[in-house]
Amino acid sequence: MKRILELTVFYGRLFFMLIWLMLVSLLATSLAIFRWKNTNNNFLFAQVYCWGAKKIMGIRVEVEGRPLLAIRPAIYVANHQSGLDLATLGDICPPGAVVVGKKEIRYIPFFGLMFEAFGNVLINRADRKNALSGLNAAVAEMKQKNLSAWIFPEGTRNTSGDGLLPFKKGAFYMAIQSQAPIIPVVCSRLENMVSFPEKYARSGRLFIKVFPPIPTAGMTNADVEKLLNQTRELMLAGVAELKLRAEEWQRNLGPR
Repeated sequence: MKRILELTVFYGRLFFMLIWLMLVSLLATSLAIFRWKNTNNNFLFAQVYCWGAKKIMGIRVEVEGRPLLAIRPAIYVANHQSGLDLATLGDICPPGAVVVGKKEIRYIPFFGLMFEAFGNVLINRADRKNALSGLNAAVAEMKQKNLSAWIFPEGTRNTSGDGLLPFKKGAFYMAIQSQAPIIPVVCSRLENMVSFPEKYARSGRLFIKVFPPIPTAGMTNADVEKLLNQTRELMLAGVAELKLRAEEWQRNLGPR
């Protein structure tokens, strides 16, 4: 009986999440007609979508370092665990930020159209020349409009939430080309609350940490690897720290 209830909650929450995503994406795309390619649309969408999504999933988010989100321009890099990252990290989406994502986002119904209409950047990672061209265009826009960028440097989902997958170089290339600081962001394990393989969606608390900026002033492309490694080491330590914080919170909460 407990398992039946758990499955009902899992599928029920995902169903309402999908409806909510489609509804907000449709409304936001309509907004984009009047605010075409305005990157502040990302901020508005994230705030509205995240508000409803957290309620549907029963997730509360605790953020350390929120004032650092006001730094602009900057390259925000975060760990990537799930398609639900939009629901959790949307809570801290900074104003005036473009999102750099893979071209497959274009084909998500409603959301893909909205993503492009908001002026975000889609790149083809399989085509290095195309990807580099997209990143250069994003850098030029950042400089011209004093924008930030949000990137998942792992490039794909680390569904376990443990550690970090290898980083792609794009975010660090952009940071050096724009001379904007890197601001690392880490989120605790989403799997503690939601698991697609095991089909459960439990209420709980996520912990997010925003690190102080890593300056790139004076760096050149020769420093990309060094900057990548410095950022990754910092984020690995952050992931481990938040794992302990989440485990302590769960212990204090007691058995389910």
